[in-house]
Amino acid sequence: MAKQTALTAYKAGVRAAKNPGKRRRRGGMTIPLATVAGFAPLVANVIGGFRVGGPEKALDNLSAGLTGYSFQAGIWSPLYALKWGIGPILMGAFVSKLASRFGVNRVLARTGLPLRI
Repeated sequence: MAKQTALTAYKAGVRAAKNPGKRRRRGGMTIPLATVAGFAPLVANVIGGFRVGGPEKALDNLSAGLTGYSFQAGIWSPLYALKWGIGPILMGAFVSKLASRFGVNRVLARTGLPLRI
């Protein structure tokens, strides 16, 4: 039997491997470290509220951290949200984006760690 050329293999419906002998590693789930770290102040604030006032205070701290509105006090404070919730989360996302642009994530991927910044 004659050796198939690329054209005859294509016409026959046989796909040739792009990189014969090399397997491409599938990308698994990576953890965006800076973005997750942005949630740390909010989680610490919610846990502190749970210790002091139970689940009601914890939910109040969560809503105040994300929206700025405290339903127990009945006030809206955007600075509270920027300090404990939205501010650190946005800062973490910004740091993650900068790390991506500067190639830090590529270097981490070469090490085999399932992390990215």
